[in-house]
Amino acid sequence: MWWMNEERQMIVAAAKEFAEQEVAPAAKLMEEEEKYPREAIRKLGELGMLGLTIKEEYGGAGADYINYGLMIEEVSKVSHGFGLLAYLASELTLGLIEKMGTPEQVGELIKKGVSGEKLYGICFTEPCGVGNVAEYETNAVLDGDEWVINGGKILITNCGVADTYFVVAKTSEYDPATLRGLTYFVVPADTPGVKFGHIENKMGWHGSSTGQIYFDDVRIPKDAIIGEVDNAWLPLNVALLPMFATYGPMNLGSMEAVWEKTMFFLKNRIQQGVSLWDAHESIRIDMIEMWGKIDNYRSAVYSALEDENRGENISAKSIALKKEGADLLEYVSSKCIELHGGMGTVYETGIERFYRDAKMGTVGCGSNRTLMNNMVGVVF
Repeated sequence: MWWMNEERQMIVAAAKEFAEQEVAPAAKLMEEEEKYPREAIRKLGELGMLGLTIKEEYGGAGADYINYGLMIEEVSKVSHGFGLLAYLASELTLGLIEKMGTPEQVGELIKKGVSGEKLYGICFTEPCGVGNVAEYETNAVLDGDEWVINGGKILITNCGVADTYFVVAKTSEYDPATLRGLTYFVVPADTPGVKFGHIENKMGWHGSSTGQIYFDDVRIPKDAIIGEVDNAWLPLNVALLPMFATYGPMNLGSMEAVWEKTMFFLKNRIQQGVSLWDAHESIRIDMIEMWGKIDNYRSAVYSALEDENRGENISAKSIALKKEGADLLEYVSSKCIELHGGMGTVYETGIERFYRDAKMGTVGCGSNRTLMNNMVGVVF
């Protein structure tokens, strides 16, 4: 593969070892006990994996997006849900802070996140919808040297487990023409007035602790913001859309794992002295067709990440990778369940949870339908 070199081979080896030793047992607890993998995420930070795309001045590696993608791909081979949480603990939170804030605003926040010492969450979504900001009800009013936040958010990942939340709130009348009227706040979880509600029982991404957060006269310092007052939404979208490329290696790693598990099963399932692989041409055709689709998707993922390394705007490609990857992971995992027969539906087989997680990927971080609609404006 053209994107591999000695450094990247070392990253793959380290990430693979970490996935086998740390992610596998954590994934079991995520699935069976809905336990958030806090210790495994912390250890990922200790290895330097959370800061692969972060500047060295903030404690990161200053590396590139392909290196980061390779790490996400490996951990997602064990658990798509863990891949999501690694993404949230790194690029999705730390990357947003780095791109939006000043060095004075964000330096300490990023350093503590890169090391795994602190865990962050993002609070966008409200009952009206994640992108329907005109109807957001969470608001913040400046009272002397403090902002007072009131409102609530739903479907927030890391709910009740993060140390700090980054909260979007209205600070003036929203203007759809300029996208002004919202501000991005830094709210420590232990701030008086922050309350955590129901944790959702989801079909997939178990252990991600998705739930409701309420803000009841929450007071934070005047300077506890990232970016500019009243001007959060446009910078957030500009910074956020390219980050959806991370769904590429997440989906890729999971579909590779499902395919490999199925190949092993087919070659070792013996009936009347012959393996299913050797006995059925139709099965071999199914597997090779899936392999071709996965291989093409792999090339698209790392081509996009290389474009990002070159400084290109990959917003449209990122949305396409998220959408097409979720669809392909759903297709591959569904087909592999069928090839396993009844055992494919059994939890212990290790296949069916990827199918459930694939469906979560179609709606997480904004539904694919909404994002594809946004892409029309980006491309055309």
